[in-house]
Amino acid sequence: MKPILEKAARIFAEHGLDPGAHGANQQIHTFLNARIDELNQKEWVIRIDDRYFKVREQLTRVIRNVVAMKDLVTTAASSSPPAALACAGVTVCLLLFIQAADQKDSLLQGLEATSGLIARLDAMEGLYLKSETNVPADFMVKFKAGLISLYCKTLEFQARALYFLRKSSFVQASRNALKLDQWDALKASIMSQDVEAQNFMKLIDAANRRSDCEKISLEFDRALKRHQVSQTTSQRFEKVKILLKTLNLCPYRDRKDRVDDRVLETCEWFTGHSLFRKWDQNDGSRLLWVSADPGCGKSVLSKYLVDEVLPSARKRTICYFFFRDDYPDQRTSAIALASLIRQILMAQPSLITDSVLDKMDQEGERLAESFRSLWDLFMDLVARNNVGEIVCVLDALDECRKDDRNELIGCVRDYYLDGSNDHKLKFLLTSRPYGEIRAEFQELEDQMPSIHLNGEGKSEIEKISGEINLVIRKRVADMSRKKRLEHHEQEFLQEKLTASRNRTYLWVTLTLSYISGLDGFTKGNVRQAMHDLPDSVDTAYEKILGKSKDHHRASHLLHLILAAKRPFSVEELALAMAFRRCPSHDQITEETEPTERFRATLRDLCGLMTVHVDDKVYLLHQTVKEFLVQSTEKSPSLPSPISWNHKFSVVQSNRLLAETCLRYIDAYASKACSEILCGYSLLHWTEHFREADVEFPSDIATLGYRLCTPDSESFKTWVVLTEGAFHLESGFFPTDTPFLIASYFGLDAILRQALAHRINDVNTCDSAFTRMGPLSWAIFQGHESVVRMLLDTGKVDLMSRDGCGSPPLAHAADKGDKSVVELLLGTGMVDINSRDDFGETPLSAAALKGHDSVVKMFLDTGKVDIDSRDNEGRTPLASAVYWGYESVVKMLLATGKVDLESRDNDGQTQMALAAKGGNDSVVKLLLATGEVDIESRDNDGHTPMALAAKGGNDSVVKVLLATGEVDLESRNKQGQTPLALAAKGGNDSVVKLLLATGEVDIESRDNDGHTPVALAANGGNDSVVKLLLATGEVDLESRNKQGQTLLALAAKGGNDSVVKLLLATGEVDLEPRDNDGQTPLALAATAGWKRESVVKMLLDTGKVDINSQDSDGKTPLSRAAAERYDKLVEMMLESKSK
Repeated sequence: MKPILEKAARIFAEHGLDPGAHGANQQIHTFLNARIDELNQKEWVIRIDDRYFKVREQLTRVIRNVVAMKDLVTTAASSSPPAALACAGVTVCLLLFIQAADQKDSLLQGLEATSGLIARLDAMEGLYLKSETNVPADFMVKFKAGLISLYCKTLEFQARALYFLRKSSFVQASRNALKLDQWDALKASIMSQDVEAQNFMKLIDAANRRSDCEKISLEFDRALKRHQVSQTTSQRFEKVKILLKTLNLCPYRDRKDRVDDRVLETCEWFTGHSLFRKWDQNDGSRLLWVSADPGCGKSVLSKYLVDEVLPSARKRTICYFFFRDDYPDQRTSAIALASLIRQILMAQPSLITDSVLDKMDQEGERLAESFRSLWDLFMDLVARNNVGEIVCVLDALDECRKDDRNELIGCVRDYYLDGSNDHKLKFLLTSRPYGEIRAEFQELEDQMPSIHLNGEGKSEIEKISGEINLVIRKRVADMSRKKRLEHHEQEFLQEKLTASRNRTYLWVTLTLSYISGLDGFTKGNVRQAMHDLPDSVDTAYEKILGKSKDHHRASHLLHLILAAKRPFSVEELALAMAFRRCPSHDQITEETEPTERFRATLRDLCGLMTVHVDDKVYLLHQTVKEFLVQSTEKSPSLPSPISWNHKFSVVQSNRLLAETCLRYIDAYASKACSEILCGYSLLHWTEHFREADVEFPSDIATLGYRLCTPDSESFKTWVVLTEGAFHLESGFFPTDTPFLIASYFGLDAILRQALAHRINDVNTCDSAFTRMGPLSWAIFQGHESVVRMLLDTGKVDLMSRDGCGSPPLAHAADKGDKSVVELLLGTGMVDINSRDDFGETPLSAAALKGHDSVVKMFLDTGKVDIDSRDNEGRTPLASAVYWGYESVVKMLLATGKVDLESRDNDGQTQMALAAKGGNDSVVKLLLATGEVDIESRDNDGHTPMALAAKGGNDSVVKVLLATGEVDLESRNKQGQTPLALAAKGGNDSVVKLLLATGEVDIESRDNDGHTPVALAANGGNDSVVKLLLATGEVDLESRNKQGQTLLALAAKGGNDSVVKLLLATGEVDLEPRDNDGQTPLALAATAGWKRESVVKMLLDTGKVDINSQDSDGKTPLSRAAAERYDKLVEMMLESKSK
């Protein structure tokens, strides 16, 4: 190489260039660029001295290769790597000194080839030597050596050619420089070396392509998994939000916080009671029912327990609901239960499993409307492992709607009567000591006397009275400071109050409020007031309202508050009161009192009867409503000596508020008032109108009819502004005609006016997909009075069908409305066997919902098709059997006309459906007929026993086992036995029953090679795994067809509780390999963050290999790293360092 470089330097010197001089790089750079620019001229000729030579075609290709090297030459000269600079310089100089006439073909061919190599060699060096590749290091060493050799041979060829051509102008020297046959040999050597280099490149490219493909595939997989995880997480998060929103039907926390805080040292009569302490400290399930008279502080006690007493260091979840008769959303058991479930899920988000979300997906918003569905979900949550203690406080049970209350008490009672549960569920219920509530608890109280803490007992009353004295002392002291009473006046007042026999917390509050309002607070006035003290709460209410400064306005105000469907704000109430005296829209703003001033007006009109919390106006206590409102809708025939007691009629209050709402909407549509009352009026006017028994004709009926007429401004305002709200709260409602609106909402007076003006619209259906007419809507909404009016016209189409093909009779049957069904059948103009688009008849609809009275009516006609099949192939009997409506099943069986072996589209018989639905009483009824096949199989090969085991219906399993006729080893099409299905579903109670028979094969295998314990391990059903392990008959190393053991399946599924059980046996192989060579650790590592606890358990054994290779050569560590599960990688590396 050195001689070649020396010769190159000599050539540069001939052109006045000194490679060793200062700035030589720049000189050479300028020189070379100048020569290259000559090559870019249009005339491809070369000048040597004074002569010009045309370039031959072969030499032109050489020049083009040189031109292509322009950037390389520039780069080489500027960076000055010696070899590259020499190559670049030699190549250009060759062109400057070539003499076309004397060249041989081999020399020119060599020059063409080597001139093209220079650019290619530089590119090869950059691509393959200066960048990362995916081939072994020794391979790259050989490739590098080959490139260097190619560089040297190329330089040697060009240097010799340069020397030869430079001397060729002197004929003597040209022949002695080099023998001509050596050009071919040199060129062949270079070409051979080039081929070898290109072969190396192909191998490197192939390796890189394979690596790139793997990288792309890996990155794609990672991206896909990240997307899937992100998408799954996002979708799950949305489902959780929907679930919690669906359950959030009442501001239960705000309602609790409305209750006053306890006075210090009160409520101790209860917290110190032995029954409470026993209930509180017991580790199991317990019920405590606390009863006490009105005004004794039950709600204050409940709030104190929830906020301060019950929370403890041990794992305990507190949930609560305060029933209140004031508002609809605080009177139902379903809303109460939904609130309890929501609080449990908020406290323990891990309970929001896929099964819970699936239930939400299946039932949607109906979940929160169904008490039974909610109770099933509630029971499922409290039965979970590690859920800890659940404490439910339900206050004022007496204010829950009666039917709802009885259903709730019934479920609670049945739960505690069933001694088989081992949960930690505690209920604390408070109520007034009503006989009907006591009757509901009587059976339970007879067996467990400790459930009832009676606040009306002598001992309890004395303790409560002592605590009331504490409240009196505090309240009197507070008032004394405000009124600046002297010490003896304070003692006098306190003495008089504590001497009263009928004192309650409520009475003390009312009495002190009355005394505080006295004009001129002197000892004489106080003495007189004490002489006149109310002897009861009712008397106190009468005295407070008797002091009102305007009885008429106070009465109007109380009407509004009593009828309201939700608490009014102070601002809303002020505007509503303005309509009392406004004959025209123009005066509304002038008659509306400013909010701050209206607060004082409230106190002047009603005294302590109302309170405002968070700007909302409430009645002081439930007893206020009981005092004011008539127990019947009829006014007293004789004037009452107490003018305010039972003065208010529900009908009258609703009529006044309905008129206020209608007048407001009319004014708002005319832009005559603000939007303050807009939300309430638009959403609730129909309820008030319906409950007001509005007469026709009347002014309020005319106002209502105008609002329901599509071409009125008020109608447009109502529909446009309530469209979103009604879709959220009440679902779709029709707006096409007054008939449809009146029928939907049950507005009798408006319907009468519509009949008088637009009788031709009586059969007009809504324009939405429901396509229901006025009659169907009235039936669907349960408005019997509207149904009667429509039938009386004689013009309604009784066989009109809605968008689902259902006639009015089907709607009545579905609702279970016996009186409406009777009305429709009485017309003689309905088809009792008509089918809707789902193939259901009215009888099917009634049987599906368990409406036995309606089913009986249809059967009594003697005209129904008792074995009609719907689109799913189910008969009315099949529907009743599946849903467990025993009374309906009995009726249908009694006809003797039902086919007990009819099958639905899934091949399931009546017995199969009853077993699947878990209805043991229905199963007994079917068995009693002696006409059912107990071993019938459905399309998937399931017998009734298999379906019962699969669904965890232990009561049905007991009934079937008792027959002694079931095949316990029957297999479905997947090869799974009843035991396998029960194990797979985690139904431990069924597994216990089957094991107790001693006739089941614990090691039976399904089509995939899974045993029952394998299915339980795979599903994470630790309680079942524990049961099966306890038999001592399971093979811990049994493998499925994929070669996976129990430990592998549990690890793969991330079922840490099962892994823990298996490790505890000390008998499981920690490193078994499946058909893909993967160990349990590898399977867990692949699943990533979901399996951290399992990975930790396996690593903690110190016996697992994080570097064991599977069939693909991948290790648990590499798999975790590839999936970017950093936490798992960190855990594995830490375990390795120990």
